[in-house]
Amino acid sequence: MPYITREDGVRFIIPSYRDTLVAKKESLLKREILLLSANYGEYITLQKKNTNQYEVAFSPDPGFLLGECIWQHFNRPDDMIYCEAIPNTSEAILVIVKAGSVYLDGSFAIDSIAEELVVFKTQKNNFDIYIYGDVPVSQELEDNKFTFDATSVRSFNVLTEPVFPTLEGVKAFQLQAVDTVLKAQGIGVVPIKKLVTVLAVLAVLYMAYNYITTHKEVATQIISIKTNPYQGYNDELSSPSPSNEIYALIEKIQALMSIPGWDAIAIDFVASPQGGDIRATLKSNGGRMNILNAWGQQYHWTIEILQGGVFASTSLTVDNRHAPATINSLQEVYAAMIDSLSYILPGSALRFNTVTEKGNYKETELDIVMDNASPTSLIAVADALKGLPLVMIKASMTINNGVISSSFKLKALGN
Repeated sequence: MPYITREDGVRFIIPSYRDTLVAKKESLLKREILLLSANYGEYITLQKKNTNQYEVAFSPDPGFLLGECIWQHFNRPDDMIYCEAIPNTSEAILVIVKAGSVYLDGSFAIDSIAEELVVFKTQKNNFDIYIYGDVPVSQELEDNKFTFDATSVRSFNVLTEPVFPTLEGVKAFQLQAVDTVLKAQGIGVVPIKKLVTVLAVLAVLYMAYNYITTHKEVATQIISIKTNPYQGYNDELSSPSPSNEIYALIEKIQALMSIPGWDAIAIDFVASPQGGDIRATLKSNGGRMNILNAWGQQYHWTIEILQGGVFASTSLTVDNRHAPATINSLQEVYAAMIDSLSYILPGSALRFNTVTEKGNYKETELDIVMDNASPTSLIAVADALKGLPLVMIKASMTINNGVISSSFKLKALGN
């Protein structure tokens, strides 16, 4: 269930996706949030952790974040577990916080809660634990109840009253429409204060200049600054080439397919000027978490257990290409792509979208769709895209018994 509605009508959300985003430029942050919102929901919360890190949560529904509101109720301990039995049901609310971030929250069947907690048996923890009601968590050893090692418990608290019926909805953790949150955070909008400051500085400089030119004879030279009408085109195509990004993706896919006892069933890639970020959904094929964690440390992947399953994520670093010396028409780009891909994919696998005028050049988004492919087929596609004025936006893949179905969204540029 993506949310729990209390008797008084207040809705507490279990978000479809949480993440920590890193962005040195606000324009890149806004772009990544909008891309993720298209997949995970139009309502978000956004919390700034430091200079260039943001914690973000997505949901298709408005309301208050369940885990964060309960975490706030207990004064935000670094590591916390809260479990509250839901009256007249066989379920309980469970919230887990690790290192100051909500790791898991939601309503779970009571007999499944031990499975959610067992992963912490092999980790070093310092939990503040709070329980209410007949839940399968105990401080001392009891039959059919989960017990933490004493070294993993900072405090264990049995509450006399439940928290959820009177839980306060915290404004900072209220999911709102994406545009509303971005504007409130000043992301992707004109910075009025900065603009006023710049205008004030310019006014002072103008008055100083006017004074000097009025009271002194100064030889002035007016320099005409000419801007390159194709600067935007050059900037776009100074990014990593889609061919090199696909080559790098293939290496990551092959690494994922080599995890002992685990299968990668879905992969999402969001491109950025430095390369991009990969997130894979994993499914156990008899493998254990300790093997997966060891693999993640060896190959520099972050392993996470979330409500939607087990995930592995990493960054992709790809060198930028040189800016092009010439520009071709979009029609020529289309023709080159159709010819290059016709030997690999049927014509219907290439889909062009609406053309956007960008002044002296044009751009359009396009999709390349592949079914029943292999890493070798992906290499062939990467080879076919070499040298073309294309920019990768994102890619998504599903894997079934080694067979890959993929969709690449790119941008083509020309005049």
